[in-house]
Formats: sequence, structure tokens, C-alpha cells
Amino acid sequence: MPMPASSTRFSPAMLVFAAGICGFLALIGWTEYSNWATQVGRVETNLENTAEAIAQHTDDVMEMSRLPLASLIAEINDEQNDPAQLPKSVTALIKRLTKASPTLDTLSYIDASGAIVATSARRVPPGLNFSDRDYFQMHRSSNMPLPVVGKPVKSRLSMDWIIPVTQRVVLADGRFGGVVVSTIRVNHFVNFFNNFNVVNDGSMLIVRGDGVILARSPIEESLLGTNISQHEMFTRYLKQGATGAYHYISPVDETRRIGGFYQSARSGIVVLAAASEIDILMRWAQAARARWSYAAILMAACLLGALYQRRQIRLRRAAESRGAAREAEFRLLAESSGDVISRFDEDGIREYVSPSSALILGIAPDKLIGRSVFADMEEDTQVIIRDAIDRLRTSAAAEKYVVRHIKPNGETVWLETALSKLPAADPKAGTQVVAITRDVTVHKHMEDELGTLANTDELTKLANRRYFNLRFEDAVARAKRSLAPVSLLMIDADRFKLFNDTYGHAAGDECLKKIAGVLRDCVRQPEDLAARYGGEELAVILGSGASEAAGIAERIRREVERLGLPHAANEPAGVVTVSIGVATLLADGTAGASTQALFAQADGALYRAKSSGRNRIVTTADDIAAE
Repeated sequence: MPMPASSTRFSPAMLVFAAGICGFLALIGWTEYSNWATQVGRVETNLENTAEAIAQHTDDVMEMSRLPLASLIAEINDEQNDPAQLPKSVTALIKRLTKASPTLDTLSYIDASGAIVATSARRVPPGLNFSDRDYFQMHRSSNMPLPVVGKPVKSRLSMDWIIPVTQRVVLADGRFGGVVVSTIRVNHFVNFFNNFNVVNDGSMLIVRGDGVILARSPIEESLLGTNISQHEMFTRYLKQGATGAYHYISPVDETRRIGGFYQSARSGIVVLAAASEIDILMRWAQAARARWSYAAILMAACLLGALYQRRQIRLRRAAESRGAAREAEFRLLAESSGDVISRFDEDGIREYVSPSSALILGIAPDKLIGRSVFADMEEDTQVIIRDAIDRLRTSAAAEKYVVRHIKPNGETVWLETALSKLPAADPKAGTQVVAITRDVTVHKHMEDELGTLANTDELTKLANRRYFNLRFEDAVARAKRSLAPVSLLMIDADRFKLFNDTYGHAAGDECLKKIAGVLRDCVRQPEDLAARYGGEELAVILGSGASEAAGIAERIRREVERLGLPHAANEPAGVVTVSIGVATLLADGTAGASTQALFAQADGALYRAKSSGRNRIVTTADDIAAE
């Protein structure tokens, strides 16, 4: 017997319930997908920053490994006419250079026959010969005068995997005199990578610009020295930019990974820091488990609410019931979220704010509803949000931005907001926007800390030379645009080599730390910068005129002398002192038209300060007065 047609049709209550469940699942799915995409983006950014920090460290270590080679070659040429004295003098120099370069594994001189003449290694097996090494044969057959970073090899002295940095020795008569070699343990870079907070199954590659693998963490000996120039990182991604992130399947363990890469503009070294996608997913799922449990409870609550609503729909008109159900579902979803969910119209007036605003924004929702989203907002933040809303009005379906927010209690937090444009039920109605806001302060601080680590000198805790160069270019350009003065102080510790020779390099490091402390006490303006330029040479950028800069320089000189650090070789003071050269880019732009010119002036003033007796300052104004 056929059933009545009316019994096969869905009731309005059932349609409302189905729409609510679909909307609920869609919103939960969109929110979780957004959370996952945000997590992946954070991991990619962290991996890119990690790769950049490792690349900068690798450049520094390679540079420190190249520097001793020239000194060794000079010593070999000086002593080549005295074969008996040559091993002793070279060995003594190697000991001094090794103490000054803690990242070195060994430093050696191999003669033209491949035999070791002098080395810093503790044990050298008798009859050891290196003439079969690739780097030895390359230097013997090539006139390459510069240091070369070779392929990783297993050391015959320590049996560890090492990266050789080698340079050809050319004797005074032009003959091949052998090779000087400095080595770095591959484990040095593995241990450095392990200091970063990468997920458990993280990996790292350091690759030469030509594709030769120099180091890998975890160490995979079969990969060291192999060439991956045909890998997609080289053939595709590095062609698009020097830094970035991509997803790939590891050829070593078939693991799907997210990799962040960075190529050094200075050396061409490429670093790839990678994390396992499954490990990242498991961590994200563990963090999301509580949200999913709460969503299941809400689903049950929605089911009970829908059943109750179905009973009420019979007594009300279908249109009123559907509207009420949609609004109830929206509020239920919003109020169950740990993020702030708000809705506002095209003029920025809030129509709804979820209770989470009290925790995240520090403002109760009833204080926000009916007010403009731009009220009490900083001008820079207003510009960012207005631009995002304008793009939503024209073409974009969604926008995302990160801004700073100051709570009423004075606490500063960083907020990430995702904006979505709601489809208008009435074409004549204005645009409505839903905003989902979450607190990303911890992530922002982690990014800032990593940036600070990459820009800070490890010994003195001042800015490093790379960051100094960036700030120096910016300060001079800004000064020329605004016709405001900028000054440069070049500072050098007097007779510092004699200090190291007398008291040792450890005491020298402590001395530099205390001088750096004086600079931090004397240079306090936000726009000013104190940096370690190299060795015992320091530099200070001041947004000040010549007179004020000279006063700060004199205070630095006086405070360093007041430290009273003993320095018997620094006569007549008998204590550690500094000499300072001061140059100023004038506000009218008539002097020091470039960073090179301003640096040359300050460096010249420093030279005159040292040549005229040390423990003094010399300014370009002094030079003009003398003329």
C-alpha cells in the first residue's frame, strides 16, 4: 500500500536541524583547518628562521676557519730557508691560532709530498700521508690561491667526519709548497642544530652552493659529500628565492617532511631545516583533542536543542523558527570557542562579540557590542584593518592580519584575526563580516627572540656586524631624507693584542664583555646602536650631532678607564683604555654623503687617536679646527 506523499517530505524542523548540523560541522571543520594551516605556517616560519640562523652560524664558522690559513702561509714563507726551524715556528703559530679559534677541530701544514709538517692534532700515526686526498691533488694541480671548502671526509687523525678548509701554499720561488688545512667537525653543526626547538624527528642539511652535502643531522654517512644539485630544492625552489619552505618526501627514510631553506648571499651555503609532517600533525592533534571533545558535547547539545526546537516549531511559524535557530546556533558555536568570534557590519559596528573577549581582549563583550571596531585603536593598526576590510568589500573572501593590542590593565598582547565575508541574504543589505581572533603573543615573542639571536654577538651581547651594517645604511639614509644628524663612533681597545699575550684570551674575552657593558650604559636612546664590529673593535651609531656625540664618546672613554682593568703593557695608563674616532653626517648634507664616507671619516679619526697617544677621542670637528 503506497504511503501518503506528505509522509515522505522533510518537515521544516528537520530542515532546520540538518542545516544547523551542517553549519556546525562546516564551522568546526573550517576552524580546525584554519588552526592546522596556522600551525603549518608557524612551523614553516620557524624552520625558515632556523635555517637562516644555522646558515649565518655556518658562514661565521667557515670564515673563522679560513682566517688562520693566511697566517700559516706567511709563517711558512718566512721560515722556508731554515728547514730545521720551520716545524717549530709553524707548530707554535698553530697553537696560538687554535686557541683563538674554538670552533676549529685541527689546524695542519702538509708539505708538497703529502707529509704532515705541523698540526694541532694530539696524535699523528707515523708515516701518515695525505697526497691521495682530493683537496691535496686539487691544490697541487691548480693555481687556486683562495681557501676552498672541501667535501666532508673521515679524519685520519681523529676518525671523526670533518669538513676541510684548505689553501694552496706557494713558496717565494713560485713552487708548490703543500697545503694548509683547517678542519671543522661535522658534529659541531649537528650539535648546533640540536639547540633549536624542532620536533622530535627533525633533520638538517648544510649544502655547498654547488649541491655537495657538508653536514646532516642526524648524521647519515652515506650522504656526506654527495651532490644533490638536481634535487627540487635547487632546481625549483632556490630559483624562486633565497629563502622559503616546501613539503617533500625524504629520499632517506621516505618520511613526509616540511622543510625551511635559506641560502647565504655571502657564501652560497644552503641550509635546509625540516620536520616530520606526521610529528607536527600528532602534536597539533594532541593540542586539539580538548576542542574536539568539547565539540562533541556541543553536538549532543545541538541535537537536544534541535529536538526541543522541533516541538516548538509546530507552534510557531516556520520562518520565525528558522531564524531563531540559526541565531542560536551561531551564538552557541561562538560562545564555545576559546577564540573571540565577533560580527560587524560594513561600517565596522559590532553586532555580536563572544564571551572570550573578556580573557583575550580584557574587555567584556557588552562593552564592545554597538561600538566601532576602530574605537580607541592606534592609527597604524587602524590602517591595517581598514585595508583588510576594503579588500573584503571589493574582491577577497577572507583576510588575515596580526596586530598589537593593549588591554585596559596595560598588558600588551599580539592578536591574529581572520576575517570572513558573510553571504548577504538580501542583495540590498550591506556586507557583514565575521572575525575570529586568537592570542599569538607566545609565537610572536619566539620569532622576536630568534631574530635577536641572529643579530647579536655571542660574546659581548651587543649587535653583531651584520646587523650593524643594516642599521648603519638605514640610519644614514634616514638622516639624509630628514636632514637630521647622525654620528658614528669607532672604538678600539688600546694594545689589545698585548693584553691577550699577557693575560690570555679568556681574560681578553672578559675585558671585551666589560667594555661592552660600558657601551650599554652610555648608549641608551632607542634609535642608537652599539655593536661589535670585529675583534676588539666596537662601533656606535648615534642619532646625535657632533657635540653630543663627542660628549658620549668622552664618557665611554672615561668610564672604560675607570674600570681599572690592569694592563701592564698599556703605558702610561697601566689599565685598559680605548681610543675613539668620531664622525658626524651634518643635517645640511654637506659632509659624509654616504655610509662609506662617514665610516672612512670615523675610521680615520680612530687612527689619529691611536697614533697621537691612545686613550683619547678624535673627531672630524677637531680635524677641521686643526686645519
